[in-house]
Amino acid sequence: MPVERLSFEKVEKVNVYKCGTLVGNFVPYWVYFYKYEDFLFDCGCPNVAFEIENAVGDVSAVYVTHYHEDHVGAAHLFRKVYAPEKSLKILRNPLEIPGYRKIVWGQPKALDPIPVKEKDVVNGVKVVETPGHSFDHVCYLVDDLVFSGDLVINTRQMVVMREENCLQIIESLKKVLKFDFSYAFGGIGPCSREDVEKYLEYLENLRDKVNELHSAGKSLEEIVEIVFPNPPQKVVLMELISEREWSRENMVKSLIIQ
Repeated sequence: MPVERLSFEKVEKVNVYKCGTLVGNFVPYWVYFYKYEDFLFDCGCPNVAFEIENAVGDVSAVYVTHYHEDHVGAAHLFRKVYAPEKSLKILRNPLEIPGYRKIVWGQPKALDPIPVKEKDVVNGVKVVETPGHSFDHVCYLVDDLVFSGDLVINTRQMVVMREENCLQIIESLKKVLKFDFSYAFGGIGPCSREDVEKYLEYLENLRDKVNELHSAGKSLEEIVEIVFPNPPQKVVLMELISEREWSRENMVKSLIIQ
């Protein structure tokens, strides 16, 4: 599988990398990871593992935010890896992922990382548990920065994976926003504190609208059509290719208050 070489830029004090697999003549999904001082926060997708190892230089430790393959891709190539305690079982014995994810990101390799949990501080890096995108998700706080994995997306988001819980994501965003930080560095790229606040507002407004419609007796299908009319082609293709592992329905269901 041909792989797009890593691209690199500097944002504030952080080395920002993005990587992705060429499918045909384009990269369908980019993923970001970061180097701050000599720490690596997440480490891209398995299809790009060796490019990552060569690109980042000396690394004293890798900090993984959650178990998904696009965040642990090169972790097996580094000596010291920290990961959420709740991730250990699945990182030691990775699940066989669906075929489309193998093409886009790659099958992850087994790891035996050092576990971290809520309120741990490792080499000056504070651990904050932030479930929602996945059951094991954490963010890492260091200096005035937060390395946020997939906690923060954007106000154009229309799909989530089946396992995601957007109500938990809302609470995790509130938790992180209690800390003082200037930038959040996550899987879709760096964003400002204001961007994090806007994403929280987007999810809260969407939650309120979904629950209003649900209380009025609208079906799941009707709610999806009302809150996400005329979805872009990329959303429709993602639902189709993933056999609805990613979908608008998942997002709506995960916002309904039981």
